[in-house]
Amino acid sequence: MDKDQITQIVNGFIANNELKEALQALSDYVKGRNSYLENDLLLQTSSFNGNEKDREKGVITGEDYKMGKARTRNNLTQIMGRLPEEGNEVVIQTSELNITTSSHPKSENGIRKILFLAATPEDQVQLNLGKEFRKIKTQLSAAKHRNKFKVENEMAVRISDITQAMQDHKPQIVHFSGHGSGKQGLVVEDDAGNTVFFPTKGINRLFRLFKKDVKCVVLNACFASEQAEVISQHGIYVVGMNDAIGDKAATDFATGFYQSLGAGNDYEFAFDIALVTISSHIDDADTPELWYDGKKVDI
Repeated sequence: MDKDQITQIVNGFIANNELKEALQALSDYVKGRNSYLENDLLLQTSSFNGNEKDREKGVITGEDYKMGKARTRNNLTQIMGRLPEEGNEVVIQTSELNITTSSHPKSENGIRKILFLAATPEDQVQLNLGKEFRKIKTQLSAAKHRNKFKVENEMAVRISDITQAMQDHKPQIVHFSGHGSGKQGLVVEDDAGNTVFFPTKGINRLFRLFKKDVKCVVLNACFASEQAEVISQHGIYVVGMNDAIGDKAATDFATGFYQSLGAGNDYEFAFDIALVTISSHIDDADTPELWYDGKKVDI
């Protein structure tokens, strides 16, 4: 295995917030080949495990826990820059199967599926959601890690369309684009194309069922903070909007977010890049929020 291959694998783990798996993959890659990096990774693994145990015991604050994870991500990125050009083959353990990477990995295990869901009912202000979808696909098609993403889409969705798509695709990233209505939930369509509310209770139940698959949700819809908070309680990164957001700003935010994911960055970094992307939209620049474990992430 070479440096480019292990870097791609580890970046995928980091982006999915799977730091334990990233540490193990790097340790396996350098074992017996670079004693300095072996020792460094032992220290990083020990620090990571200590942070996880302290959280389980409740002896550190949520903010300190997040800072510990951020330090691990930063240190992993630095270690990847020092990797030898050739290393050991790495076996990736998943809950379903073991995959040994080779010079031509074929498995879909390393591919993140993005499910783009959109609804703009006829009795609502019409949004150009097709344009947003095209821009996301364009960004990912041009990205450095374009082969690590697969995009599926469902337009004019009803609740039943969402549940079917979740079962069919089992995505790692779910993107909802459309209208939000605060406490009432997200706006989807009925059989006639008119407004139906997907209530927060139902949304919570849905993502509780798919929390092992889904790593990130983007609610690109106005007033979706309540739904973002609830979904995030399942250990999922969630983007929500704390107010109304303009159509152009929403599209630009999504463009920046997926541009950064396609470059190999994690969800927190991608969110920050997306905020930079919409910084010229003065009225909307502070509308997006990132949630994790039921709390807003301070970025």
